[in-house]
Amino acid sequence: MSYYDFREYLDKLESAGELQHVRPQVDSNLEIGAIAQRLAERGGPAAHFWNVRNAAHGISWIAGSMSRGLNGIWSKLALALELDPDRSYHELLEDVHRRWESPVRPIQVGGGLCKQHVVRGDDVDLEALQAPLLHGQDGGRCLSSWSIVMAQHPDSGYVAWEVLPLQVSSDATLTGQLPGGGQLRAIYDRYSAIGQHMPFAIVLGVPPALTLAATFRARRGRGAQEIAGALQRQPLQLVKCETSELMVPASAEMVIEGFIRPGETGSFGPFPGTFGYRTASAQQAPVWHVSAITHRDKPILPLCPWGTPTAEIHIGRALDCDVNLKAEFERRGAPVRAVFTPPWLAGSVVAIAARVPFTAYAQSAAGIVRASEATKHVPYVLVCDDDIDITNPVALFHALVTKCHPSRDTWIIKQALAADDAPYLSASQRALGMGSAAIFDCTWPLDWDRSIAVPPKVSFEECYPPELQEKVLADWTDGLRFPAPEQRPI
Repeated sequence: MSYYDFREYLDKLESAGELQHVRPQVDSNLEIGAIAQRLAERGGPAAHFWNVRNAAHGISWIAGSMSRGLNGIWSKLALALELDPDRSYHELLEDVHRRWESPVRPIQVGGGLCKQHVVRGDDVDLEALQAPLLHGQDGGRCLSSWSIVMAQHPDSGYVAWEVLPLQVSSDATLTGQLPGGGQLRAIYDRYSAIGQHMPFAIVLGVPPALTLAATFRARRGRGAQEIAGALQRQPLQLVKCETSELMVPASAEMVIEGFIRPGETGSFGPFPGTFGYRTASAQQAPVWHVSAITHRDKPILPLCPWGTPTAEIHIGRALDCDVNLKAEFERRGAPVRAVFTPPWLAGSVVAIAARVPFTAYAQSAAGIVRASEATKHVPYVLVCDDDIDITNPVALFHALVTKCHPSRDTWIIKQALAADDAPYLSASQRALGMGSAAIFDCTWPLDWDRSIAVPPKVSFEECYPPELQEKVLADWTDGLRFPAPEQRPI
C-alpha cells in the first residue's frame, strides 16, 4: 500500500536513517534556509525543525524530504516510491515509467485530516506560519517552495498542478509568478479573459508521490491527479475546499485557499531559478489573496531551497524529462538503451546511450529530445554508445572528451528555445526565451575499423576475466583491505 499521508513517509525515512530531528529552536529568517541549502548541496538525512521561533499552531518545517540522501542521491526518491533505496537510477526510472503509463483516477471523500482546523477571513495570518526566508537578498519568505499549487480551467474543468515559489507579502496575501507556457498561466489567462477571479489552492505536506507529480510538466493528456494516483498505485483521495469547488488531497498537512484578481499585481522577488542563480530583480507578479486555511493538528510543512543543485525540484523535473523521453524513444522504436537528465546539472543536459544504427544518428536522437515538451529547452545533448553508464559522471564525461571530436562531432543549433531563467542568456534573449543548443556525438564513427582504429579501453570491465572480476568484487567490497583469514583460500 502507498503512504496514506506525509507523516507515514517521514516514518519510513526515519527507519531508513534518512531523517534527523532538530529540537533546539531555529530561526526561519535564513537559518533554516542555510541548513536546507547545505543538505541540497552535500546530501544527508532530512531535517525536521520542531521548534521554529514564533511559529503558531504547533507548526514545524522540514527540509530535504526528497533531496539527495545520506545513502545516495536516489535513496529518498526510492523511498518516496516505496522501493529499495539501493536501487539504481535505471531501475527507478523503469518502475516510474511503468506506473506513469497507467494513470489512476482520483476519488472524492467526505472529509479528511486537512480539515481538523479551519481558519477563515480576518483570522487568516500567513505571518504566523513563519515561512522561511531561504536566501539572503530574497524578496520575501517563501511559503510554497515544495508544495502543490493548483487551479481549475473554467471551461474544460482541467485541473493543473505545479510547484511554484510564492512569497508572503502580508497577513493574507502572497505574490508569485505564473511562468509563461505553464498550465496555471493558461488557466489564469482564461479567467482574465472572462473577467473572473481565479480560485487557487496551495497544498503543503502530502505523500511524496503527489508533489513529485506536480513537478511533471509534460503529461501527454494525463492530469496531475491521475499521475499522482499512478505513482502511488492507488486512487488519490480528494476533499472539497472550503471557499471554492477545487478538490484537494484529504490527508494534506495544510491547505491554503484563495483567489487571484485579473490584472492585480504586486512586487515579487528576487528569488532564484532552478539553475541556482538569481537572474532577475524584484518584478511585478499576480497577487494571491488567501481566504481560508485548513490544517491538521501541529502541521509539518516541507520546503525546498531552490538554490544550486541538487534539491527536490531538480530531482523531480529531471525524472519528468527522463520518463517522457523514455516513452518517446520506445514509441518510435529507437535503439536507445538509456536516457538520463543529471539533476545536479539542473536540467541543462540530456545524455543518451544508444546502439548507433547510422552515421550522424546523434542529430536524429537530439531532434527527438528537442521536440519533447519536457526537454525542449535543454541546451546540451550528449549521445553515447550503449556500453556507457550515462548515470556515472566519470564515464559520461570520459566518453565526451575521448570520443567527441570538437569540430567533427559537435553541432550548434542557433535560435533554439531556452528556459527563460537560463543564466547564460542576455536580458533580451531571456525576454524572448531564445538561445542556442549544442549536440555532442560521443560515439565512435561507424566507418572506423573497430579492430584497428578504435583503441581498446583499459578498465575493470574490459581487462579482466569475468570470474576474476567476481572474485575481486566479492573479496574487496570495502576498499583496500584483506579478507578475513577464514575467507582466504587454503
